[in-house]
Amino acid sequence: MNIIEILIPVLIFVALVYLTLEYSLLILPKKGLPVLMYHNISGRDADGLNIPAGKLELQFMYLKEKGYRSLSLKQLIALNEEGGALPKKSFVLTFDDAYQSVEEKLLPLLERYDFCASVFLPVAFAGKSNLWDDGRLQVLSAESLQKISRSTRIEIGIHSFLHKSYNDMNLEDMQEDLRNSRQTLEYYKIPYINVLAYPYGAYPKKDLKFKQEMFGMFAQSGLALAFRIGNRINRFPFKAKYEVKRIDMKGTDSFFVFKTKLKKGRAKIFA
Repeated sequence: MNIIEILIPVLIFVALVYLTLEYSLLILPKKGLPVLMYHNISGRDADGLNIPAGKLELQFMYLKEKGYRSLSLKQLIALNEEGGALPKKSFVLTFDDAYQSVEEKLLPLLERYDFCASVFLPVAFAGKSNLWDDGRLQVLSAESLQKISRSTRIEIGIHSFLHKSYNDMNLEDMQEDLRNSRQTLEYYKIPYINVLAYPYGAYPKKDLKFKQEMFGMFAQSGLALAFRIGNRINRFPFKAKYEVKRIDMKGTDSFFVFKTKLKKGRAKIFA
């Protein structure tokens, strides 16, 4: 056996390992519910939080062509509580921070492709800019939030009051945060679903006793679901309804990575 005959299978093995680590090539698709997480829809900017409108439309086009069906939070809550089976090829679209691009760019795409989406609002920032970040993006106003909620394509959920990490709050802080969020939404007559998306995906995961106390408070307050990140496909019905995993969809993802995340939850195994 010459050196080439030895090298060829080694190189093939190395290539397969690399492609599996980077793109989950040899990982089988997962059964369950993918919950896709986006933030702002941009013109051309592409980074972790901004996805160009053209790239998002290409993803929507693929989802539509492949027969995927988006679920609203109302539908998801009902199915989970009743123990119902998921419709085939179900997925959930979520957009954090309620930027103006939701009204200007997302809503027309939802209508074009017959999808619905859940938009999580940092309530105190309605009509202001994203001051928890760089302050350059505008958050939808109360009037706009009322308007898009009437479209039936969009539901509003809670993304905390001040976009603060739940990992840095005690139980009383969390109660106040949810109370302020709900009271403000009700004051401005903004329809909402009693669902939370943790800012930064953060909550007390390691302190099991405190986490259970938090979940108990959530249940008492009537919170139906809470979303983290996790980058996994969810088994359904949910075993932990306050730890529903979402898949972080980045504006820099290639179309191949998008399809991989949709079916497997993540591309890079150790990301």
